[in-house]
Amino acid sequence: MAIVGTLLAGGYRVVRPIARGAVATVYLAFDRFGTPYALKVFPKGMEARAEREWRVGRALEHENVNPVLERFVVADHPAVLLAYAPGERLSDWRLARPGRPFLPVFRQLLEALGHMHRQGLVHRDVKPENLVVSESGTARLIDFDLSGPQQEPLARVRLGTLAYLSPEETRGAAPSPASDVYSAGVVLYWGLFGELPFVGSPREVVLAHRNLPPRPPEGQAVSPALWRYLERLLAKDPGDRYPDAIAALKDLPPAGDLPGGRRLENGA
Repeated sequence: MAIVGTLLAGGYRVVRPIARGAVATVYLAFDRFGTPYALKVFPKGMEARAEREWRVGRALEHENVNPVLERFVVADHPAVLLAYAPGERLSDWRLARPGRPFLPVFRQLLEALGHMHRQGLVHRDVKPENLVVSESGTARLIDFDLSGPQQEPLARVRLGTLAYLSPEETRGAAPSPASDVYSAGVVLYWGLFGELPFVGSPREVVLAHRNLPPRPPEGQAVSPALWRYLERLLAKDPGDRYPDAIAALKDLPPAGDLPGGRRLENGA
């Protein structure tokens, strides 16, 4: 798609692609003052996904949520203009900095999700790739093209990412804030141990989400308080989980033990 060099309404110049996801491509753009922005361009026919990102993003205003600014059509493709979030996806940030404290970033994820839940919205695709972390450790939640109202029927929107999907969503239930909490629990497990709690074929992962309790990897451990917290995040029954990220944030342990005997601080 030849949109590099395009001047958008409002004076935004598209410079180059900076990220490619499963669906959309993100381009770097600048306004006439040299301020950077991110332009997320969807394939033709995905106007509903762009509209969803625009509609949900415009309802959110929080320091840990990346702002969604404008809607565009670029070369007949639906697109949204986003604030430029400097930094790396959490998936890259964590792997490049194995010794950096993880709980401060996880706390910011819960802050962002708590803001969404207060607005009656769920993210539906919570995973490390959808959190951008700056060099200073500030995190921003991104990608709202699957997000929407609580209890919205799944038939209207495709499922999120299988490795992070809640048990009830694998059964076709409408997502709730507790579903986001489960996905955040998978992110926390991954952040603590460097691996996912459930792996295998798609069918094996689905069945594990539904039936298998999480276990620490062999030879690794965290503090009992942090493990109890993680177990509640990953409870199979939504009624046994924190009902939303607001409640989960209030109960976040202040510290725990990282695998290998290192100390994990939460930045408090």
